[in-house]
Amino acid sequence: MKIDQAIDLVKEKLPEKRFNHSLRVAETAVKLADIYDGDKDKVELAGILHDYSKYDDLGSMYQIVQQHNLDSNLLSYGSEILHGPVCAIIMEEQYGIEDEEILLAIKNHTTGRAQMTLTEKLVFVADYIEPGRQTPGVEEIRDLAYNQGSLDIAIYEISKRTVLHLISKDINVYDATIACLNYYNYSDERVKDD
Repeated sequence: MKIDQAIDLVKEKLPEKRFNHSLRVAETAVKLADIYDGDKDKVELAGILHDYSKYDDLGSMYQIVQQHNLDSNLLSYGSEILHGPVCAIIMEEQYGIEDEEILLAIKNHTTGRAQMTLTEKLVFVADYIEPGRQTPGVEEIRDLAYNQGSLDIAIYEISKRTVLHLISKDINVYDATIACLNYYNYSDERVKDD
């Protein structure tokens, strides 16, 4: 799929605010790819498409989880977690995207996971730090990613803040997010900086 096709596809489906967020994520991912020697085309496409299924019907998402034998634990979560894995399936089956890195970046952009590919990392971080985000502490993460060359540490900090936020709201934390937190807590890059 070409970038202009992806933009048209997302623009037609998403509310304007979410569409603009998707464009900013793509732009941010490309900037990060420039810093970390990533594939700009892959991260741009994944960034544009990552929230395509964000507002899909929950029942339809549950059906996709079951039909494709995705992690059954996903059925305990709402669209905040489900839209990534569901979107990856839709992009592969309905739109012919076959690149595994792009599909993984879409699938895991919300939860992260242990041992992410570079493309996954770039989209995961870009989704958190794009210029429209005003989350408390986001400037620290931007500094880690843009100025300190610390992508793995940025992932750890994002995961940690996500887990702490969910716990403070008594919301269950998806297993992949815990695995991401634990993995990047012990990453070589983070240990060297301690």
